[in-house]
Amino acid sequence: MKLSALLLVGVIFLSMVSSLHAGDFIIYGGFQKPGKIAFSSIPGVPSDLLNGDFGGTLGVRLSAGRIVGFEQNISFSPRFAKPEVKAFQMDSNLLVQAPGKIVPYGTAGIGFVTTWGKDLPTTQDPAQIAAFAFNFGTKFSVNYGGGIKVRRLLGPLGFNIDLRGYTVPDLYNGKLNFIQTSFGAVLSW
Repeated sequence: MKLSALLLVGVIFLSMVSSLHAGDFIIYGGFQKPGKIAFSSIPGVPSDLLNGDFGGTLGVRLSAGRIVGFEQNISFSPRFAKPEVKAFQMDSNLLVQAPGKIVPYGTAGIGFVTTWGKDLPTTQDPAQIAAFAFNFGTKFSVNYGGGIKVRRLLGPLGFNIDLRGYTVPDLYNGKLNFIQTSFGAVLSW
């Protein structure tokens, strides 16, 4: 009985190896739109200044698995929410996707966001204080989203369109939500 159970586990594992071996490497660029920092108020700063501005993002994603798999994402934003504020993001996600050449997919996972760049202003300029509020250091994040990959248009090359939502849940006794849209080049194997 034990030998047959081991053989069954072995057969299942060997049948999954080819599915786990499938993967994609994506280089992408896109835009981020942080929402409003959700906490009561900063004295002297109008609440509309706590809304994030559009910014860009560049990154790479590595995914493995044919139908159910994982994805690792690393990205850099040279302008995150306000001028002079930069961000680095890293996420690990569960990935569920359809097999084939045109691949719709959904993803969700956890990671972190690190921001830096704007020091505490010495003046009482509300815009400078608001920019400093987006310089929050390193925080835990949750992300969710999906998109479409078109694989193997030209040999192993294709493209990807993606939309993701991010939440930084513990920020100044509130949270920050932001949306990221991206377009990328896909290398599939």
